[in-house]
Amino acid sequence: MACFVVSTVTGVGVTVARHVVKHHEKKKELAGEAPKIEKFGSDTKWSKKLAYLELMLFAGSFILAIEHIIHGEIVPYPPFFSAIGEGGTIEMLKEMGTVGVAMLGILLVTWVVGVLVVDYIKFKKRKSAPEAKKEGAK
Repeated sequence: MACFVVSTVTGVGVTVARHVVKHHEKKKELAGEAPKIEKFGSDTKWSKKLAYLELMLFAGSFILAIEHIIHGEIVPYPPFFSAIGEGGTIEMLKEMGTVGVAMLGILLVTWVVGVLVVDYIKFKKRKSAPEAKKEGAK
């Protein structure tokens, strides 16, 4: 019914967080602070990582909204969710709390794993690059 609303609201929150993080990153750049790239996970800016999460949230929400429109669970007239018109507000809220939150949790875990894997691969490449140069010099 309305499980996609959870991801949409979270996407709005991530959008705000991304803009705040991006502002702080630009502020550090203008102050002349050089990023420390020696440590794990420091290659990619957090604003870019949050942009990937934002894209995942809004794309999933959009696809789910289309699916709900096709099945008649969202209608073009008020109250817009067909369950509300039938007195199923409690059922709709229950679905948002169970299915919507579960989908959001799976999506967040997938994003975290993806970010960690990409950061680990970049970290390993960066660590092995100086070793490769030393071996080539011998």
